[in-house]
Amino acid sequence: MKRETVQIAFLIALIIGVGYLFFRMLAPFLSPITWAIVLVIIFQPIHRRMSRYVRNADVAALLSCLLVLAVVIIPATLIVMGLIGELIATYRLIEERFASGAWTFRLEPGRSRVLERSLSWLAQYADLSELNLHAFILNNLQRLSGYLAARSAEVVKQFSSFVFNTGLAIFTTYFLFRDGPALMARLKRAIPLPESEAEEVFERMQETIHATLYGGIAVALAQGTLGGIAFGIVGLPSPLIWGAVMFFFSLLPVVGAAIIWVPAAIILLAQGSVGKGLFLLLWGTLVISLVDNILRPWVIGGRTRLPMLLIFFSVLGGVKLFGFIGVVMGPVVLSVALALVEIFRRKLTPARASEAPANAS
Repeated sequence: MKRETVQIAFLIALIIGVGYLFFRMLAPFLSPITWAIVLVIIFQPIHRRMSRYVRNADVAALLSCLLVLAVVIIPATLIVMGLIGELIATYRLIEERFASGAWTFRLEPGRSRVLERSLSWLAQYADLSELNLHAFILNNLQRLSGYLAARSAEVVKQFSSFVFNTGLAIFTTYFLFRDGPALMARLKRAIPLPESEAEEVFERMQETIHATLYGGIAVALAQGTLGGIAFGIVGLPSPLIWGAVMFFFSLLPVVGAAIIWVPAAIILLAQGSVGKGLFLLLWGTLVISLVDNILRPWVIGGRTRLPMLLIFFSVLGGVKLFGFIGVVMGPVVLSVALALVEIFRRKLTPARASEAPANAS
């Protein structure tokens, strides 16, 4: 074996080993780093315009970071904190009303035809004489209170982690704004691909991030708005708050806004408000869900040129592997993988074409 071959093999093994250690060092901070990259990509056009007027790179990066804080991080933090406070207040109100007897939830026949038929059908298979849904709900609310009280220390720990990660994301964002072009140029040179092909991979990444974020936000905004309108029409309390909650749940794959409007419709039906319950079910199925089925493939799939089925599973796998940031990371990994496969196919095609005449001769 030639000495050069041994050196190359040793160098490859060393690069793999050091790269693995480097990844293990960065793994605990992967989420804030990824969020910083996403924010920089989104605000890069604004930062470029700002850099034309502010020649100092440090000052331009600082102004861009302040803009990110003012437009994204501070409003999102305030909205989430406000929603958490409202949800806690709503939960306490529900528990107090059930405990005091102001609200009742009993499966009594005769309240509505739909309920009476449902009870008659269920009575054929189960004994409903001892069923007290009011007591069941109250007991579970009390259990949930105990669980939340026991997890209060964990909540404080998670909040501290959130503050720390947010600070890391802002810190990383500043340096990416300032040194991003130089880092990108060095990264492209480090990749063993021609410059045009490396540029193609990074363009795919940017397109996927833009499409995933803008598409997800557009769908979530539409579903949250339509859900809040439906809650207001049927007279449910705090439609604005529940619309905002549906907005955030719509950002999550599989779960979606249905985790809010389906239980609300079931409660309305069980309480005898059949018309309101059916309206909410039809509105959620035909309007809210339809927005997701039409708007998301059009915005995300059309811009990224990726099959919607692959996008769906990449988001699921990304969330399982990376957490919430996997909503973006999953499709990005998918787009990079497909771009690399396409580059490999282009390189392999000429080789096959050149082999064909040789085999024919």
